[in-house]
Amino acid sequence: MRIIKTSLFLIAACLPATAQQVHYPDNQHSNPPGIGFPLYTPGGGLAGLTVRTQFLCPDSFLQTQNLSAGFVTSIGLSIGGAGFYDQFVIRAGTAGVANLGASWSANLPDQRIQRDLSNTLITGGGTPANPVNIWVDFPLAHPFYYEPGDSVVVDLTTNIFAPPGPPPSYCTTTVGGGVVERAYNFSYFPGSPATSFNTNGLKFRFNVAPLEMVEFGAGCSSAGSTTPDLGATGSPQLGTTTVVTASNVVPNGLGIFVVGWSNVSNAGVALPLNIGGSCDLLVSADVLMPMVNPAAGPAGFALSIPNNAALQGEHVYTQFAQYDANSPATIPYVLSEGGILPIY
Repeated sequence: MRIIKTSLFLIAACLPATAQQVHYPDNQHSNPPGIGFPLYTPGGGLAGLTVRTQFLCPDSFLQTQNLSAGFVTSIGLSIGGAGFYDQFVIRAGTAGVANLGASWSANLPDQRIQRDLSNTLITGGGTPANPVNIWVDFPLAHPFYYEPGDSVVVDLTTNIFAPPGPPPSYCTTTVGGGVVERAYNFSYFPGSPATSFNTNGLKFRFNVAPLEMVEFGAGCSSAGSTTPDLGATGSPQLGTTTVVTASNVVPNGLGIFVVGWSNVSNAGVALPLNIGGSCDLLVSADVLMPMVNPAAGPAGFALSIPNNAALQGEHVYTQFAQYDANSPATIPYVLSEGGILPIY
């Protein structure tokens, strides 16, 4: 265990890094299929009308945004109204292609699911009858490394189920002029391949965060106590060491760093997992690192990342638990927020 001096955190706090946001406007999709393809109905969903498509935000556009290298942490869609989606799956990642072809995996090599919100009500602005578009951001389970020269691909499989008739739309989103239209704005009728656009494409945005631990979720505390605060120093790059820390800890108290390989499930149980009160387990408990908190300053441990190219693109997920007899949870611990270390 390595303990980091408080003075180092004070210095780092004086030099805050900021996230950068990219808005990819729909008018960039005026010439499909090169940047909005393939588009078809694979026959899934309760009504057999699920649509999957990919959209490319090319390096030629990103060069105009003055981006620095960082982690893409969320995908945002401009959504109006609300709809129950029996299918809503987001994939996203970088690509080295200038135009999209007919292969999903060639366009987007990383086929891991970033968010699966199937069988949920997804709400934008306004109502289904009177939709008003607002941005809805979807945090990614696997934040990915971006550097200048990369393109970004967003991959969506969606279907709004609206019994007893066919779905009225697949993902309502602004395509210009404040008008709510389909995300995949094509001439379509059930049973036919959905391959023809009749206007523009998808409006989306994404956030590029600094190359440091990505925080997600929320911690919990008991009455009169302070929620532990997760942090890290160093960047999770191959061949380096990142020090994971927890501040706001009880001096000489008992703490546990929970380290896992997922923030989606733990031993087959979906995450986040509520364990009582406002306390949620946010990461899989694959490794537990119990310790006695220091007499002063944060608790911490050093995570050394081997210089092994096979680890590139993998993620380490972590959360801190602290013994607290007054915890609202079913176990006597309060928890920090979660942290993701994307290895690059």
